[in-house]
Amino acid sequence: MTIRQLMIKQSPKYPFKLDAVLNDTQDFRWRKLGGGWHSGVLTGQHIHVRQSGNVLEYYSSPDTDLNGLLHSYFRLDDPIDDIYADLSSRDQKIAGLIAKYPWLRILRQPDPWECMAAFLCSRRVAPPRIAERVERMAKKLGDPLELNGEVRYTFPAPEKFLCAGVEELKGIQLGLPGVPRYIIAAAERICDGKLDLCELAQPEVSYGEARLRLTDCDGIGGKIADCIALFSLDKMKAFPVDSRVRKGVSACYFPWLKKQSDTKFDESIVIWAQERFGPYAGYANQFLYTSS
Repeated sequence: MTIRQLMIKQSPKYPFKLDAVLNDTQDFRWRKLGGGWHSGVLTGQHIHVRQSGNVLEYYSSPDTDLNGLLHSYFRLDDPIDDIYADLSSRDQKIAGLIAKYPWLRILRQPDPWECMAAFLCSRRVAPPRIAERVERMAKKLGDPLELNGEVRYTFPAPEKFLCAGVEELKGIQLGLPGVPRYIIAAAERICDGKLDLCELAQPEVSYGEARLRLTDCDGIGGKIADCIALFSLDKMKAFPVDSRVRKGVSACYFPWLKKQSDTKFDESIVIWAQERFGPYAGYANQFLYTSS
């Protein structure tokens, strides 16, 4: 077992803090271990990682150099000072939230399929429940990876879901009754070549085009499409609206929103937010989410 290191180029104003970044994160595969270590699974790699000053220390199974993967995953290439300066100049309330949560980051999840399946399981539940569902899918259909006595499981490819079928997924308890069917339908699109998630992640594919292609899938509305686009397709303009974001928008801008019991205003919120916050609306979204 080799402990490797990845240097972090820290922003003096907005320092990277691993514990804070992985707390209540949009990636549901992380567990907290002792001694500052965190356990996660990324693209078939079981990883233990911790921060020591300006260094990320990690080891993995298989034993591999993952510096490039982790650098991309934690978005260490993002010009965070410029992004937060731009948002602060656009909106004083977001500027206040940036000052309050300077450690906040968005992760770049390397497997859009895992992100899609996870958010298809996300309706009406908090992140810990989503994490349980994702872990059950991995344990049932994925492959085991042992690291320092801990066994985790790879997230299964779409083909494995198709082999399992709707009835087997129903036994995993993934939430609302339609979820197994939605996951199988999405897996079929990917395996048939009708939906190429890696293509949607390319910079030449606009946010609008990616969102349109995603919402063409059964069970995927604007909110889930925006989660997939923001967290795994590099569409930083995406602005997912769930109950927490709606609450944040209500508290900061439109108090009357809290009186609404449904999501009929969500699309207008997305349009308003993108006009107000610009190309990094997704970062503003996460500050409003965190503040709620």
